[in-house]
Amino acid sequence: MKYAALILTGALVAGCDGFGGQTLPDGVSAADVALFKTAVTDAGCAIETTAEAVPIAIQTGFDRDKLLIINQYLVLAGESEPTANGFRLTSGSCANA
Repeated sequence: MKYAALILTGALVAGCDGFGGQTLPDGVSAADVALFKTAVTDAGCAIETTAEAVPIAIQTGFDRDKLLIINQYLVLAGESEPTANGFRLTSGSCANA
């Protein structure tokens, strides 16, 4: 089972562009990640409901799939963590929020 998890993790980051020692998923730029982080910070650092997520989609212009991919990338990078109903950004201005 652990082997399958490693393969899945490898598949997620395969073919990604690198920056700052991390790898970006295909179709996601460093500017996209920065825009996402700004939108989440503006929303209070934690997104728990669909109503809280809608402004993030509007501010970034990203569809649901791209938002999920960026959040998953940030979780793997240690900059976001899952919560009971959503996620919380744990880097930048949100580190101590």
